[in-house]
Amino acid sequence: MAVPLQGPYLASVVSLVPYVQSPGVYVLSRDGRAAHYVGRSDTCLAARVAASIQARRYTHFWFAFQSSPMQAFLAECELYHDYSPADNSNHPAAPIGAQWRCPSLACAWGAVWR
Repeated sequence: MAVPLQGPYLASVVSLVPYVQSPGVYVLSRDGRAAHYVGRSDTCLAARVAASIQARRYTHFWFAFQSSPMQAFLAECELYHDYSPADNSNHPAAPIGAQWRCPSLACAWGAVWR
């Protein structure tokens, strides 16, 4: 199932992302077409997107709020496998203490966990 993302938006309008305490996922791009980085926040998506854009040289972003940190993790894994972003050096990690696994059956980080 594809993660429904909002965007692309110019990085200059990141302050317009609704600032709510919500988990979510995001994709960053240097050209508005290709996904160069995939990330998530388990607590406040808007703050994480803004910090990630500021720390790197990205010009565009997409985002999607999620209902829980677990859903954010699963969505991040899906985006990671869908786009294989060049700027992600590692597979998404679950929060410390969480025993969640990647939903991709072909992934070494995946396992039957449901």
